[in-house]
Amino acid sequence: MKKTIITLCLFLLTIIGKAQAFEFAPVGAEWYYTRYYRVGYNLTGIACDKFTSLRSVEINGVECKEIELYRHLNQYGTVEPYTEVRYIHQEGDRIYEVEDGEMYLLYDFSKEPGEYWVVPKYNDTIRVGSVSYMTLDDGTTRKVMETGPAVNYDLHFYYVIEGIGMDVSLFPFYYLDGNPWLEGPLRCYFEDGAQLISSETECDYEVLSVDELELNLNAGMVSYPNPTKRTIRIEAENMRNIAIYNNLGERIFETETSCGSFEYDFGDGKTGLYIVKVRMSDGSEFSERIIKD
Repeated sequence: MKKTIITLCLFLLTIIGKAQAFEFAPVGAEWYYTRYYRVGYNLTGIACDKFTSLRSVEINGVECKEIELYRHLNQYGTVEPYTEVRYIHQEGDRIYEVEDGEMYLLYDFSKEPGEYWVVPKYNDTIRVGSVSYMTLDDGTTRKVMETGPAVNYDLHFYYVIEGIGMDVSLFPFYYLDGNPWLEGPLRCYFEDGAQLISSETECDYEVLSVDELELNLNAGMVSYPNPTKRTIRIEAENMRNIAIYNNLGERIFETETSCGSFEYDFGDGKTGLYIVKVRMSDGSEFSERIIKD
């Protein structure tokens, strides 16, 4: 009998735990995301998207959170402050985007692997491929849903963190050819002034460009993947010397080589913009910008 009671209590605790939803976007919450910008197809620098939960408001009798997006640099790296306001509403584990008085499902944190939810505003279906857990800076844990390919392959969801949102932007975005913006990782997340997610990159870090190095792009030189999370492979015929510079123009690595390919591991180095500079055996030099996210 005692064993049955204990089992029942554990079962009830499990149900209660699943029924408890994290408050999404509590007033004062802040998200900082990396955003790369480029001119044409050349990566030129790093910007920052900052989202802030400003206040609670009522829309058509429904309580919503007012979320402000702030950008300091425009899509070409020019200082041009910009703000935009959007609204969300929470019902348990479900988060809705509110637009023109209508509610559109955005996130459903109750989903498990193999399940899906529909995002009507973006005309798509998000499937959960796997679930893991991450430990925040305060020691608490949050569920992380890895989403599989969406029906619309231009819609980016990536990883979705319970009660926080996507790891690349607070709201979904479409990547279109010619779009000068490239979303990057979540750098920092705050609630009640406490930092719950941090990275090696300063929260509001931005760099206009790497003016110290004149780039001479060579169609025969390839560095990939770009952006990269850790390792890049550099390929070019007749390479003699490889040097890598950070966004301040400081050389962080250099080596001689006679191979047609070379791999460099950034390890746990700082995220951001880097330059790969290659000198050929005939004395010519070629460079490429690399983003480490």
